[in-house]
Amino acid sequence: MAVITTAQGRCWRYSHYVGRRSTAGMGFTQPVGVAIDKDGVVFVANRTSTRITKATIDQEFITEFGRGGNAEGQFTYLTDVALDKDGNVYTSDEWLNRITVFDNDGTLIKVWGEAGEEEGQLNGPSSMAFDADDNVWIVNSFNSRIQKFTRDGKYLSSFGTKGDGAGDLDMPWGITIDNNGDIYVADWNNHRIQKFDTAGNHLTTFGSGAKSGVATDGGTPYSHAFEARIPINPRDLNHPTGVAVDGDGDVYVVDWMNERVVIFDQEGKTVATLRGDASGLSKWAQLSANANPDMVKARERLKNPEIQNYLRMPVACSFDQENKRLIICDTMRGRLQIYEKDDKYMDPQFNL
Repeated sequence: MAVITTAQGRCWRYSHYVGRRSTAGMGFTQPVGVAIDKDGVVFVANRTSTRITKATIDQEFITEFGRGGNAEGQFTYLTDVALDKDGNVYTSDEWLNRITVFDNDGTLIKVWGEAGEEEGQLNGPSSMAFDADDNVWIVNSFNSRIQKFTRDGKYLSSFGTKGDGAGDLDMPWGITIDNNGDIYVADWNNHRIQKFDTAGNHLTTFGSGAKSGVATDGGTPYSHAFEARIPINPRDLNHPTGVAVDGDGDVYVVDWMNERVVIFDQEGKTVATLRGDASGLSKWAQLSANANPDMVKARERLKNPEIQNYLRMPVACSFDQENKRLIICDTMRGRLQIYEKDDKYMDPQFNL
């Protein structure tokens, strides 16, 4: 039976997960960014065993490209992946302070970016988002600034200063742009999402800004818990890392330290939370299990197998506007969890 999360006339149905832990081929190692094209092809940025994995949302492995190193076309610490209108693949590297561009098949096109603090220079680039004009907005995490470039790397504008007031940023990470051109930033160390116009004017804030859920043992609060629903106010975010907006204006926030995705409406009210529902095995994981009976036996010995379903320190998410699917980078479990949205789901027996 499908797992369904419902609220206010909408529902999110868990569909399936893609991936397994693997250092190459049909799997991911710490996926921290995902982009999807109109044909359902996903590009995944792997932070360790560094590479870009290209596959379909239906779990067909296509190829992988890039590897660890500091030469052109190589990566040290990948932070994100994004696609321009032509389907070219842009990657950001926070250590090398550069953007590397490939064509859709993984052939290197261009490398640009210069380390530094001045306008147009990069200091810990993390997430990226393209606007309607095919300009790319890049988060500079280490100096708390958002910069806009042409897709060829020409600097256009920027905004953001370090602080905790409205409109200030402190080590931001995720970014997305809605259908109106407004910009949403995951303000990591201020525990909130902020919305700006293209001039950098603050419009609204999602989340209370109050950090909640810190474990007394220094770990994440639900590393060893078994509750599907997290008893923390969903407005209290703990170091959010990712943000996406769908065509209806609903805002998806990857609440990294609370190990969940919180969904807000466009007015900033919480709608629902997703804890993760990845039961069973993906196609790729099943291939591994078929080849390794000891893996199956190890899974059967798990004392609380349901904990494997939940998100484990997720970092990023993306929304597939064409097919209304939410894709979550379930980072520490090496997979993508996929949900399908239906905003016409009005059965009163399920609505909250």
